[in-house]
Amino acid sequence: MSERRVPCPSCGARIVEGARKCRACKAWLGERPRGSSASLSGREPRLARAVVSVACGVAAVIIATLTSLKSPVGEAPPLTALTPEGAGAVDASDQAPNPAAFGPDSPEPAPPPPLDPKGRWRAREIRIGDVHPLDVVFSPSGTSIYVSADDASLREYTLQSGEIAHKASMPAQGDHIRLLFDRYVAVLRHEDAARIPVMDTTAWDRDPVLLDVGRTPGDIVALPDGRTVIAATTDTKRVMKFELPTGVRLANITLPHATGQLFLVQAEGRPYIAALGALTHAGRPAGAWIDLFDPSESPFGATRRSIAVGREPREGDITRDGGAVFFPDRLSNTAILLSVAGVTETRKAPVGVGPTAGFLLHDDRYGITLNAEARTASVIELSTMTVKSTLPLGGVPRTGVTSPDRKTLFVALGGTQWPPEGSGVAVIAGDPPQVVASLPTGKGACAVAVSKDGARAAVASYWDRSITVLEQ
Repeated sequence: MSERRVPCPSCGARIVEGARKCRACKAWLGERPRGSSASLSGREPRLARAVVSVACGVAAVIIATLTSLKSPVGEAPPLTALTPEGAGAVDASDQAPNPAAFGPDSPEPAPPPPLDPKGRWRAREIRIGDVHPLDVVFSPSGTSIYVSADDASLREYTLQSGEIAHKASMPAQGDHIRLLFDRYVAVLRHEDAARIPVMDTTAWDRDPVLLDVGRTPGDIVALPDGRTVIAATTDTKRVMKFELPTGVRLANITLPHATGQLFLVQAEGRPYIAALGALTHAGRPAGAWIDLFDPSESPFGATRRSIAVGREPREGDITRDGGAVFFPDRLSNTAILLSVAGVTETRKAPVGVGPTAGFLLHDDRYGITLNAEARTASVIELSTMTVKSTLPLGGVPRTGVTSPDRKTLFVALGGTQWPPEGSGVAVIAGDPPQVVASLPTGKGACAVAVSKDGARAAVASYWDRSITVLEQ
């Protein structure tokens, strides 16, 4: 097959079509576009030759200028030694750069350092002998603890040595104990009892004062006058006023429902009692109310007014100013914030399944419910009454207590059955609140307390017959 020839764009000599260099003028020829088979002819070859001639002339001038200059650079530096094969060497060829040689384009910020709960809290045990502890509370000084035991005794243990300092026999064992006026310890037996023993911790050699309240004592709170207390019962549905240390009953009223909790609140600019109680029908909850009244009024309870607050309220808390009560309702799985300072107002928020207690943290910014069936804690933003987060717990919460500055919540993880089977304590703190520590305790964590300065907490363990002391 004969080769097709076309004129050279530079000199016009006939060259093979597709050649890259003219044999006649030695000019390099540009590569023709693919798919183009038409040759240049007429006016087009002349224009092309003119352009190529100008380009060749400019190139010749540039080459002559460059070759007349002397480079200031001496000998080239030695080549960089190559890293051994497989040692992560980067190829320096004309290929695209290896992204691994430069790292990620936008590195993610480092995560916050993990919490170190063990570095903050130290745990040690106090053995209490052959009895089971039921409840615990710190002394005013924080150097000892008061423990109620199932042998119907009230004991004081020194924290430094762990030794028993005082012991007194009670008419009945104390399911719960309350410290009154930083001096007296009231022992509450919720079943099979009709009196509340009150022990003067400055006189352990004396018998306790007995407050005759009627069947199934419910709760007791101290009034600001430093000498009178309010007590309530469930079966007899009574609310009473007593004087200490004499134990004389000063006043008494009967409510239409059983009272299980008492709160000292601030309403209309003065101290009020908020009595939280409920009705049952055929053994089932049939409604709950809070009764508000001024305990200083005569006759006692004359200013009482009732507010419906759900179906089955559980352990609650009051705001720092005393103007509102926060508590969960177990049957409806809601948290309730009831304002009592002026016109009563009720606000609600849905929480986890089976809430059993409610607490307030960080100057009443957050409400926290302990949800036994869900094994969680719901954190509620009180300004909007919305759930901010749900915190998983390492066990079934039984009860809790907040530090005096309300920045920390200690949760005993013993479970809701009696006697409790679970163990451990969860520490909730931070802003927003989160679980910052989960620490071990003995089996049967049934009660928890915190000292006035917030530096110590104590967890009573029923089956282990011990008190776990947490210290900073």
